[in-house]
Amino acid sequence: MGTKEPSPLPIPPDDPLDERGEVLSAESEVAETVAVAARTKGRNQLWSVLKNAEFEIFSWSQAVSLFGDKLDYMALLAMIAFYAGKYGWQSSQAISYLSVIVAMPVVLFGPLAGILVDRWDRRKVMVVCDSARTLLVSSIPLVALATSNLILIYAVAFFVFLCGLFFNTSRMSIIPNLVGSDHLLGANSFMSLVGRMATFLGMFLGGLIVDWKWWSHIGIRPAWTAGFYIDALTYLVSVVSLLVIFRRLGRKWHQSIIGRRRETEVKLFLTQQARMIHEVREAFNLVRGQSSVLFVYCSVFMMVILGAAVFVLYVPIIQSAKDIGSGLGLGTQGVGFVGAIGSVGLVLSSMGYGLFGHRLKKHIVMLTSFLVLGLVGAGLAVSKSFAPVAPLVFVAGLALSPVYIGMDTLLHESVPEAARGRIFSTRDWLLHLVFAVSALIIGQLTNFASTRRLLFGVSAFIAAASIAGFFLTRGRKVG
Repeated sequence: MGTKEPSPLPIPPDDPLDERGEVLSAESEVAETVAVAARTKGRNQLWSVLKNAEFEIFSWSQAVSLFGDKLDYMALLAMIAFYAGKYGWQSSQAISYLSVIVAMPVVLFGPLAGILVDRWDRRKVMVVCDSARTLLVSSIPLVALATSNLILIYAVAFFVFLCGLFFNTSRMSIIPNLVGSDHLLGANSFMSLVGRMATFLGMFLGGLIVDWKWWSHIGIRPAWTAGFYIDALTYLVSVVSLLVIFRRLGRKWHQSIIGRRRETEVKLFLTQQARMIHEVREAFNLVRGQSSVLFVYCSVFMMVILGAAVFVLYVPIIQSAKDIGSGLGLGTQGVGFVGAIGSVGLVLSSMGYGLFGHRLKKHIVMLTSFLVLGLVGAGLAVSKSFAPVAPLVFVAGLALSPVYIGMDTLLHESVPEAARGRIFSTRDWLLHLVFAVSALIIGQLTNFASTRRLLFGVSAFIAAASIAGFFLTRGRKVG
């Protein structure tokens, strides 16, 4: 959860920010932060922030925790593949349900998480959330092996991802408490660096871990259960590290917490959900009058639909055995390899677009990227071996970064400052909602068509929509 811009919408009487004293205090903090940023401009903050022992412990422990997050995804996918082979579960449908479970915490509680974290002690939130995740993740293989009940497994997974939502919100909120206002750039840069490393390793090594046959020699069966146990260990490392950091800081810890208000958490949840629906309506009113914003929202829908199709349909193709007919026979480790290859292209295109993107029209680059992604998806749908898959996935990674960068940049350039926070928050909320709905629908469509045919159809639709976009935006100023 990032810091939102002040909303131009009327603030309800019971809103935590509807008190003049706190507004002035917040304005003072912002002014102080700006002043500090001006003083530290031009200084190298990265090396100096690494001299902060508490921050260094914090950043590396959170990298371990983030590695565990990705390992958790891989273990869940391996578990689904295991039961699909054992009980004849429909992998695509099971993964579509998992997609809903992943997205629902953000859809239901995303607008509320930041407010609650500001009302609570963030240190306790982080320790409690990762302690809970340690226990919950450890219980997933036990529940799965004891019951083989997908509903119970997903119920546990929902609370794991819900704890992750509140943990990540708190994690980003306490960085200024650890490093101070004069080292924020260096701290965020280092956190981003170790986060990308952890994500890459989580995808690459996670697939190897959950498919490693050696686990049976030490009594861990099936192999995918090891992924959950290691994931639980990473959360335990995070808990211990946080307790050490908070104990070392002791009285030096400074945190501005908005005290409890008249609203209970339940009433605040209902109020915030109603506000989000109102903000979505207001955002759509703004979209109608801004071609750039409308283009971005259409891009969100295209990206999410294609992403849901790839996740729900192509992951089972990678995992399934070749003798089934449509699989590549690579197992869950193959999913990790494919993700790692795509991430290399993602990083390279991020650097390249940052260097040369200013020379090109953003919406043209985005439409070209969507056309490439559609063609890549169609190519993956018809590829029967890994030989063409590797270069196709690499090209997909190259095409994906300009879409993300272009969307954010168009919104920054086109949306008035007073409405910027509203647009970004509703975009992210809708992104998760549309992803969940798309994944659910695509999963059900597997009852009527094969995964490869569905993937080809969705990819062809994205390619056709991007071609239509070239004609619809001709002569119009988009960005």
